[in-house]
Amino acid sequence: MTKFVRLAALAAALTIVATPALAAPVGASPKAKATAKIVRPLTLTATRGLDFGTILIGTVVGTQTAALSQGGALVCGAGLTCAGTGTSAQYNVTGTNNLTVNIATTTSNLTNASSGGNETIVFTPNAPTTLLLTNAGGNGTNFNVGGSIPITSATVDGLYSGDIEVTVDY
Repeated sequence: MTKFVRLAALAAALTIVATPALAAPVGASPKAKATAKIVRPLTLTATRGLDFGTILIGTVVGTQTAALSQGGALVCGAGLTCAGTGTSAQYNVTGTNNLTVNIATTTSNLTNASSGGNETIVFTPNAPTTLLLTNAGGNGTNFNVGGSIPITSATVDGLYSGDIEVTVDY
């Protein structure tokens, strides 16, 4: 019986020692690659404000629109007269060269300061949706923002102003 117990113990010991040989490490074939894309943070700077010039209200039926293109062309709807020169807003964005950024804008209110801030009109921006960063000479890439405002015969005269909401991301 002692001999049997010794043989059983020896068999158990050999099984334990032999198990690691069955679980030998195996490498992946092919090996996975690791990558990391490093980009510079974006900066966005307003370099010029938007100006619709002077809009004269004549006989306006319903709601008419004064629209300023990204290139600065000003167009007034029926019953409105555009006077002066329109100027689109300009922004400069810097980041990693040759990457495309997404441009997002949201509508905002322009407030008439001469009415005590009680009169507002909605400003709807018009901007490109994407931009390829060329960072010429490290100076960033410019883009322009135009927009439109609705005007009715009841629009109170005065100087309307407000912020243009623009964001960029990769």
